[in-house]
Amino acid sequence: ELSCSAVNSLQEEIKAAEKKCNEAINKGDVDAVVGCYTDDAKILAPGSPMISGKAAIKEYFAGLAALGIGKSETDVLEVGGGGNNAYVIYNNTLYKADGSVFDNGKGLALYYKDNGVWKIYADSANSNAASAS
Repeated sequence: ELSCSAVNSLQEEIKAAEKKCNEAINKGDVDAVVGCYTDDAKILAPGSPMISGKAAIKEYFAGLAALGIGKSETDVLEVGGGGNNAYVIYNNTLYKADGSVFDNGKGLALYYKDNGVWKIYADSANSNAASAS
């Protein structure tokens, strides 16, 4: 069982990793965003097949930028885990370049500590918008 200080440290480290990824998205730095993921990472995005590996992840985030996504805000709700594995449950809002909301939703990201650096190895997000039927 993790001590309180270990839990607090894990929360701080994961929140810092999430902040770093969001900052990269907000700068439009696709390479830095891809650097937030492990080499074999997977993204389970709404309305698309599984996105697997860094080349596909780069293409995915470049596609978001091409859609006019100008900003991402993530609110970390819960962090847990231990050793080299952690998870984060979050709310996320994506904004267009003009500041209007593109989408908001929630997700679950699984992190792996890779050579001392927390990186995402699985990210599943879904929209709060009602799906078209």
